[in-house]
Amino acid sequence: MKTLVCSMLVVLFCFTSDTYGQNLTQVVRGTVTDLDTQAPLPFANIIIKTTDPAIGTTSDLRGVFRLDRVPIGRHDILVSYAGYETRVIPEIVISSGKEVVLVVELKEDIMQMGAVVVDAYTKKDKPLNSMSTVSARTFSVEEARRYAGGWDDPGRLVSSFAGVSSDLTRDNTIIIRGNSPKGLHWRLEGVEISNPNHFANLTTFGGGGISSLSALVVGNSDFFTGAFPAEYGNAYSGVFDIKLRSGNNEKYEHAFQVGTMGLDFSSEGPLGKDTGASYLFNYRYSTMGLISPLFPEEIKDFLPVYQDLCFKINVPTQNAGVFSIWGLASDDSENMHAEPDSSLWEMADDRMDLKLIQRMGGLGMNHRYVFENNAYLNTSMAITSDYMTYDVDIMGFDLQPYASEYMHALNYKNTFTSVYNKKFSSRHSNRTGFSLDNLNYNTVTKHAPVYEQGLIGVVDENDASNIFQVFSQSKISLSPLLVLNGGLRGHYFDLNDEFVLEPRLGLSFQTGITQSLSLAYGQHSRIEPLTLYFARHGEGIATTQPNKDLRVSKAHHLVLAYDVSLNSHLRLKIEPYTQYLFDVPVIPDSNFSVLNMQADWYFNDELINTGTGTNTGIDITLERFLHDGYYYLFTASFFDSKFTGDDGIERNTLFNTQYVINLLYGKEWSFGPQKNKILGINTKLNFFGGKRTTPIDDMASTMAQDVVYEYSELYEARESDKHLLNATINYRVNKPDHSSIWSLSVGNLLLSKENYGLFYNYKTDQVERWEFAVIVPNLSYKREF
Repeated sequence: MKTLVCSMLVVLFCFTSDTYGQNLTQVVRGTVTDLDTQAPLPFANIIIKTTDPAIGTTSDLRGVFRLDRVPIGRHDILVSYAGYETRVIPEIVISSGKEVVLVVELKEDIMQMGAVVVDAYTKKDKPLNSMSTVSARTFSVEEARRYAGGWDDPGRLVSSFAGVSSDLTRDNTIIIRGNSPKGLHWRLEGVEISNPNHFANLTTFGGGGISSLSALVVGNSDFFTGAFPAEYGNAYSGVFDIKLRSGNNEKYEHAFQVGTMGLDFSSEGPLGKDTGASYLFNYRYSTMGLISPLFPEEIKDFLPVYQDLCFKINVPTQNAGVFSIWGLASDDSENMHAEPDSSLWEMADDRMDLKLIQRMGGLGMNHRYVFENNAYLNTSMAITSDYMTYDVDIMGFDLQPYASEYMHALNYKNTFTSVYNKKFSSRHSNRTGFSLDNLNYNTVTKHAPVYEQGLIGVVDENDASNIFQVFSQSKISLSPLLVLNGGLRGHYFDLNDEFVLEPRLGLSFQTGITQSLSLAYGQHSRIEPLTLYFARHGEGIATTQPNKDLRVSKAHHLVLAYDVSLNSHLRLKIEPYTQYLFDVPVIPDSNFSVLNMQADWYFNDELINTGTGTNTGIDITLERFLHDGYYYLFTASFFDSKFTGDDGIERNTLFNTQYVINLLYGKEWSFGPQKNKILGINTKLNFFGGKRTTPIDDMASTMAQDVVYEYSELYEARESDKHLLNATINYRVNKPDHSSIWSLSVGNLLLSKENYGLFYNYKTDQVERWEFAVIVPNLSYKREF
């Protein structure tokens, strides 16, 4: 492996040994606005700190600034304005292939401490949402590209953050503080969307293979792991608040990328001359889909094929505000064919014929209007949808096909949301808004409990429901050192006719320039997968739908946070927390709880809201932001996740792995004429506790020739602890008219084995573990021009 990497680097250097007679520079431009009002800040100072001599300018009356001929490389950009906290944007990558366009939001400084003091401890991970108190951080696309194991996928990126673990190398399931992945809220451009992953919800509700949101179009975004502000609803584990960046409104720029994961093409540029309008789009098609014709028939149908498209059109006006139109679409398909020779069967999958088609999409329009009275109004209309057809036949031992599973689901949602933000003074800002969701669903699910007996209907629903949510939250500076974030959210779901009030409260005390102590509480809730509400129980005229009045699951979050900047580039954060879940749906007189539910599309038992759960733990983050060519990140989470069913017995949840530790390190070298080449090496070492399992009933399994569990001992067993090593090598070359980026990312370098489940082996007549090591390479080349 070492020889291969060295050879690859030698080849790259040979192909990129050009010299240039002209200086390699780029444009850095953008706007400076007030964080709370979005009003432009004229005459702000913008300085490139890391050039010699320093380069600077001021913003105009519209808050717009422009710096020409900035040397390529990584630079720190300082932005200051009288009466506001100075902000430093560190380690911005300035390349020859793409202009740098920034939106810089400054916070009014009620302490009036002076720019120099605040500048020394700028926090790169500070969330974009100004009303966040704890358990929140922003992430950048550059991090998704740089972190080992990130794969340009925001979902995989956040698995490096404290409190977050994933399931397997092959998917990007997000497990937050022991909660089920289905408790996560996905938001795009201010609108809740369906799970945006390719091959979503197949192994676990909330999981998937890889994100359909390309890093080429995603801007800086926020990720929350607990006690989030009142602005966010329909979530009890976490929130992914994703923003799309706006395209370049002055210059046409393009990029293409070809790699193991897929072929990407993106483009952006102005719409009309001097209009300020712009477009941005990215299209991706899976590499497996492109090369599938080269494979034999029995293999090519098995290959997963996916594609996705994402775009944003941004149109500012003179007097009517800013309009934007955005869209996201993905398409996935996979086929499996049964082995025709029964003598070769080892497991049930060898007998399976499977056809899968999945689609997901969203189309929205946003309007933002900034008033002259320190306020703005943001209004959105959107339609989002997801579609899935899943058809499985099992080949019988008589070599005849028998229908086993069938699902057809088409769901779409019309959303209207509006948020009004008012800054009353430097000490008080309020954000109030509402959203109305009209859910439309057409779902049919059937399965055969015993495959020879034919399909039994579980869900057959074609109807609509509505969700209305309203919130108000305020940020109040009680003193220069003490900030209160308080709010209230109301949630009404007309399917079960339930209205829920959710208080949120956060208090942050700045104990000094470099450290703070925060405490936050929130009540949160989440609607279950819709198929649970529509499940049919019984047969014939005795069929009922007992779960339509099921209440939503709820949770109390309490988080304490200590945050200290050890120096201008190193921070330590410690967050102990506890969560209490209640009104959790469970099966009467049993140990079943939806907190442990994975992708069970055919569930048809009666549920009642008597279940509870607890998640208690501590998250630790020690992070050195990229500076002087290197960075490191250490995160550790230690937690205990329990649930109680209707039988009243407390047990471990499926996701109670008890700990996860991440060690990330990266180093960059700049060299060549004008430092136009950057070589980066990044590693990630991950340790995590074994997943909870249920013991096997060997005798019953042998009789059924299938895996039968001892459910009376639910999750009492546990797999062995795991460790994974990922590594990424990035090599960038800047030339006068373009930038080239080569990248090699390898997952599971140590060939650690992962458990993909249990199966009954027909040849050995016993249950065996489906466990193997998967090394995941991703080689890619990208050109920006």
